[in-house]
Amino acid sequence: MVPETQPACPYMRRLHEMLALRQLSAVPGLEDALLTRLAAFEAEAKAAGAPRETLGAISDARFTAGVASLGSWLPMPRGH
Repeated sequence: MVPETQPACPYMRRLHEMLALRQLSAVPGLEDALLTRLAAFEAEAKAAGAPRETLGAISDARFTAGVASLGSWLPMPRGH
């Protein structure tokens, strides 16, 4: 039996680890690196036949990281 705090799917555990590391650091460009890692991770999970719910969670995390990575671009000053 898997404890409630540990996701049963190994891909969900890895996703939780990636997202936990994101919150521990304020390194510039971290969101860009996370976005790249999540895109590769999503492809790996799809190839391995991960459950649909897991793929959805990875996709949501990738979308959120993509939006966060745009923070350095938005809003752009006028005239540039």
